[in-house]
Amino acid sequence: MYLQELKLYNFKNFEENQFDFDEKINCFVGDNGVGKTNILDAIYFLSLGKSYFNNNVRQIIRFDESAFSIKGIFQINDKREVLQVSYQIDKKKIIKRNNKAYERLADHIGLIPLVMISPYDRDLISERGETRRRFIDKIISQADVEYLSALIGYQKILVQRNRLLKYFAANHHFDKDTIQIYNEQLHQYGTLIYNKRQKFIKEFTVFLKEKYAVLSQDKEQVNIDYFSELEVKPLQDLLAENLQKDRLLQHTSKGIHRDDFLFEINEKPIKKFGSQGQQKSFLIALRLAEFEFLKQKSQQIPILLFDDIFDKLDEKRVIQMVKMVNDKTFGQIFITDTHVERTRNLVQNIHQSFKIFEL
Repeated sequence: MYLQELKLYNFKNFEENQFDFDEKINCFVGDNGVGKTNILDAIYFLSLGKSYFNNNVRQIIRFDESAFSIKGIFQINDKREVLQVSYQIDKKKIIKRNNKAYERLADHIGLIPLVMISPYDRDLISERGETRRRFIDKIISQADVEYLSALIGYQKILVQRNRLLKYFAANHHFDKDTIQIYNEQLHQYGTLIYNKRQKFIKEFTVFLKEKYAVLSQDKEQVNIDYFSELEVKPLQDLLAENLQKDRLLQHTSKGIHRDDFLFEINEKPIKKFGSQGQQKSFLIALRLAEFEFLKQKSQQIPILLFDDIFDKLDEKRVIQMVKMVNDKTFGQIFITDTHVERTRNLVQNIHQSFKIFEL
């Protein structure tokens, strides 16, 4: 699987541009601010139906314009697939596959497995649990349709339950039967999600340890611990026991939307005890583990996006990275950097075909 051609129309800083790509390595080189990362974001958008960096789709449109579109021509299993994302202000975002619009975004997720390695990955360590949950959910959703469906269902019921709690507070009214219906639905969806997250972490951690061992040359041990209150009690019991608290708070205080994942180095939190270099290696190992997991589950080689990553690593880690990328198990790779010669030297050492786009 690879992206053959990309067309951008009023996407971020690009007015109307077309790129024809190499099957293996493609590099975008230029000063900061010229739009290198925006090209990667467009590719990400084609895969996951949204921007990696911006949740407000209106802000993605080029300044003073009213619409944008991204078109990608892929080769998947020797078959030509045309994907297009378009959006016009005050209208619904449309995603098409071979000129046919998807009715649900969920039907598209997983078609183009993709992994983005970005300096913003540091948020996975520094930020709160919501960031890590989104990371885990995105990976599993690309490989498991049932999980994605349960996640969508859970979020929908969670919003409805929270609205009901606010309605009860505002109107000094309470309906136990309606709350019970929502509790049962959250329990059903939440239990499935919890069980699949548990299974995922067991599989994923094996890949993480393998990748980190290569990057660190076996100097430290890493791990991921999954924390959920469902480990103690079924969600239905938790919701029932905390109903009075939820009525006071006017939102649902227990559930899989409160789960967290602890990243560890030598059995200690990497956020507190990992050096800057160790944290960088951990984050890259995390993304490469994501790559291996998606490759195994989708039976496709994911597209790999490196955003400014070589500028964030010391020479030793760059060498280890190049050795890993040189493995034939990798497919199409996109790289951004600010130095032409550094980029050229790196890709020549990988011994694969490549193109360099100077912006």
